[in-house]
Amino acid sequence: MDTTARRRAKEHIMSWGSGSARPAHVPAASTATIVLADGAHLDAVAASGLIGPGTLVFAPDTGAPPRHPQQVGYTGSLTEPGADFCLGEDFYLQTQDYASSAYITVLGPTLVRLFTLDDFAAFLGDADRAFAEGVFPAFLTTPSVLLADTSALGSPGAVDGPTLRLYVDHDGAISLSPGGTALGQAGDDLTTLTQRFDRINAVSEAPCAVTLGAVLPEEARTAALLVRPYLGRYLAAVKALRVLTAQNVLGLQVSGFGGRLTAGLAAAGAEADLLDAELPLVLSTAQQAYVAAADGRIFTVNHTVAAAVECLLAAGDHADQFTDPHVLDQVRSFFAARDVPLGVPAFHPADDTRLPIGAR
Repeated sequence: MDTTARRRAKEHIMSWGSGSARPAHVPAASTATIVLADGAHLDAVAASGLIGPGTLVFAPDTGAPPRHPQQVGYTGSLTEPGADFCLGEDFYLQTQDYASSAYITVLGPTLVRLFTLDDFAAFLGDADRAFAEGVFPAFLTTPSVLLADTSALGSPGAVDGPTLRLYVDHDGAISLSPGGTALGQAGDDLTTLTQRFDRINAVSEAPCAVTLGAVLPEEARTAALLVRPYLGRYLAAVKALRVLTAQNVLGLQVSGFGGRLTAGLAAAGAEADLLDAELPLVLSTAQQAYVAAADGRIFTVNHTVAAAVECLLAAGDHADQFTDPHVLDQVRSFFAARDVPLGVPAFHPADDTRLPIGAR
């Protein structure tokens, strides 16, 4: 495997693990990544048409020549805590369970996955603490760590589904992930799998009931997510913190999590931004501030600009009650010119309706 092919394989396997980012150059109608636990199912998967333009299929490396031009061999496992997944001899991806990850030293690329209800409880506890106190789990913001299956944990799930990723277990059952609800069997086509995916999600009140359906009781998952509408925002903040940590920007506070830059916002209940994970995030240190857009761009700004962005995001049309209207106009124009929307539904101070929270 040459350098370009290995880079592409890494992009696909990280996309498959997270379920939240589509690899480049894969047509929308194709399944981007398929992982087989057993290469014996490759022929059935190929015959059903699941391997489309741009698809990569990862199958255990037996030492035999590949049976399909889009096949990538691997050794190890993506389904067991503590196991390594290996591409050749120079890329290793370790899988860890969520509850143990806080106590394990990260030595390289690591996929943190929920295997049990205890893992789910630990995830929720970390999110609640971040929301109430502004303290994020250090292991989760480490640049080499990726949280798996975020579509089932409150992240906007539009990108996840059978056209993003599939997992075929040893028995030939197909799901999105190792902990997912079965959508069919090896030999089923994409239309069949997609219809089953849509039916399962249609009866759930929370995003993506499939991804962790074999791990978490749907009633418990849904109940936890519905009282924590800020989870999508939390996951977006974790991603932004990971990016900035990789640039050696440390000691960051995230607006809306444990506090605000602007006095009065929190007390007034201006929390509209916490309901929309696609809105920009405001992060700051004592010396500098940053605005992280949903598309991955990060703008370095001073605290005055950051505070204005924060007010526009949290209070909408009533932002001028908290800071200088002239600054708001300048900031709004600056970001609008760069295609970064700051508009949110208007916040009404007369309303005493606050964001429902899980454990504040």
